Amino acid sequence: MILSTLRMTVRTERRSDLLETMRGMMEPTRVERGCLSFRLYQDVENRNTFILIEEWETQEDLERHISKDNQRQLLTLMDLLSEQPELRFNTVSHTAGMDLIEEVLKADGRG
Repeated sequence: MILSTLRMTVRTERRSDLLETMRGMMEPTRVERGCLSFRLYQDVENRNTFILIEEWETQEDLERHISKDNQRQLLTLMDLLSEQPELRFNTVSHTAGMDLIEEVLKADGRG
């Protein structure tokens, strides 16, 4: 799985523009082949900071997505930002859930 994380801080006066563009991108992206998740979150400490988290099955799926027109829309949003965005791509080879917490607590004698 490939995890893409984009942190953006938008200029206050352009916040609604960013949200409108992101809303228009969400559904088309979510139905693309290989898209596991495409979600936008607002930072609780700064209402103008957003985190876009995308999960893709394979590197090929991500690359196909990047080459689409809606990804170019995302690039145009960079003009709305008040600071340089932070973008990361991570390859995930293993995931765990609550079972990991239970195992750690049990091994620690608290579970």
